[in-house]
Parts: sequence; C-alpha cells; structure tokens
Amino acid sequence: MSRLLITIGREYGSGGREIGQKLAERLNITFYDREELMEIAKHKENYEEVRSFYEEFPVNSLLYAIAMNNFENGVGSIPFQQIRALCADRSCVIVGRCSNYIFKDDPDLISIFIHANPEFRLKRVMEMEQLSKSRAKERISEVDRGRKSLFEYYTKASWDKANGYHLCLDSSILGIDQTVEEILAYIDRRIRIKNQNS
Repeated sequence: MSRLLITIGREYGSGGREIGQKLAERLNITFYDREELMEIAKHKENYEEVRSFYEEFPVNSLLYAIAMNNFENGVGSIPFQQIRALCADRSCVIVGRCSNYIFKDDPDLISIFIHANPEFRLKRVMEMEQLSKSRAKERISEVDRGRKSLFEYYTKASWDKANGYHLCLDSSILGIDQTVEEILAYIDRRIRIKNQNS
C-alpha cells in the first residue's frame, strides 16, 4: 500500500474514537476526528457552507427529503473534496465524517466499523459524560440517530451496514486494546496480501 488510509465508523459509546487514536499512535500516522477536521475547515473560505457537516448538526426529515430529491446536485461535494484533498498524499486515521464513503474507491482504504453491546456502551457513556443510566440511554440513542441521519443525508447509503466496511468488530467482546490489536493484525495481513499480488 502506498499509504495507510484507515476510516472508522462507530456506534456511540463503543470506543471508536479511542481506538482510532490508539491506532494512529501505534502506526505513527495523523489522526483526524470531528474536532481536527472542523478546525481545518474553519480556515477555509466556504466554512459556513459546510459547517453543518463538520459540526454534525441534526438532519431533519424535511432536509433529508430535499437532499434525496436533489442528490445529483452534489450535497456534500465541498466537504468531501476537502477531506479527499487533505488525505490525498498522507497516511491517516479518520473517525466518522462519512469517510468510508468518501474514500470507497481508494485502493488504499481500510474501512472499519466498531460496535458494542448495549451494556458496554451504557457504562462507557455514563462514565464519560457523568450521566444517569436513563439519560445515558437517551444520549446513545440521540447520537446514533444523528450519525445515521447525517451519513444517509450526505451519502444516500447506510451507516451501520456491514457491507459498507472491510472489517466490523465488537469492542465489548475484545475490549479497546485488543480491538486495536485485531485491527493492526488485519492491516498487516492486508499489506502482505497486496505485496504478494503486486
């Protein structure tokens, strides 16, 4: 592979962001998530046009209907182009931002989806956000619903379907660190297979 282009989709509370950070550290490559990409986008002249994409504003049903009727007009084309340009010549890990879709035709892509059982996610969100059990359940539902609608709005594809990713892992079975190890092993096998076939 000429570069490592790793994208991570994730359920809220599954540890996807933490896994992405650890992967980037282990591989010594750049890490991008919402905060990093938003900061870069803020310095572009068309930030207001793409603000809702980077800030993950909720997508309401009216906007979604308009987008589906006008999809050929290229909703998302500006942020997609910005992200492609940013990662064109560098190895990186990108969390979220429709990145598995943006790079779906890139031969260097390794796309990953992290999910976990409800108890694992609930515990993590309660600890991370200092929420009660009932509020954490609501928060998980809100965030996942928002990620799903944002992804579908910008891509007209499914966010949480296995066929949109190369590798899907349950972090509640393996734990965060072992999930990272499994991904690293997968990357190593992918590189070896590609080298054998070239």
